[in-house]
Amino acid sequence: MAEIAKTHRGTVAKTVAYAPASGDLRALIAAKREGYLWRSDLTPDRLVAVRRQLAMAEAALMPPPFEGIKTWLAKLATLVSNAPVPSGEICAVFAEVCADIPDGAWTPETRIAWTRQADRNGYPVGSRWPAPGELYAHLRPFAEQIRAEVAGLREILAMAEKPREPGRKRPDRAELARAGALADAVIRELRATSVETERRR
Repeated sequence: MAEIAKTHRGTVAKTVAYAPASGDLRALIAAKREGYLWRSDLTPDRLVAVRRQLAMAEAALMPPPFEGIKTWLAKLATLVSNAPVPSGEICAVFAEVCADIPDGAWTPETRIAWTRQADRNGYPVGSRWPAPGELYAHLRPFAEQIRAEVAGLREILAMAEKPREPGRKRPDRAELARAGALADAVIRELRATSVETERRR
């Protein structure tokens, strides 16, 4: 556990606060996913916004610093009824179980979302301290949302940056003459075949 703590303490925290894509960007991601996004939809302003959001979302996918997890749990402890004192050992267990939950999922919003859960079979889940596996299950959808957003934004940029196919060149007189000669030869061959067929009848 001490090794886990050291690993997470050495991780650098994100510098830009992450917020999920909304409005126009969210609509662009949905359109790309459904196959209704065209290259002509990607205006320069939209591409600037896509790159900015992607930079934030990619930073949010980084592993969280151990101190960030510890702070998140300490604040959760003030909101529930049976929390232990979030010591380094306890936080290291949560860090181990939630090792693939990225930095962007450890937010005030996800903490409040825990407390607002409905009772399950009469048990007040949201007002109690979670087991590590319960917290992982709670944070995972938020993590998946960030991963899906990054994938969608990368696909949009790939579409924008894909080299355009060269336009079809208008045929010159020589090409038109060759095509005309070929068409004449085919017509003559068809007529000859038709005449031969009539003779055999």
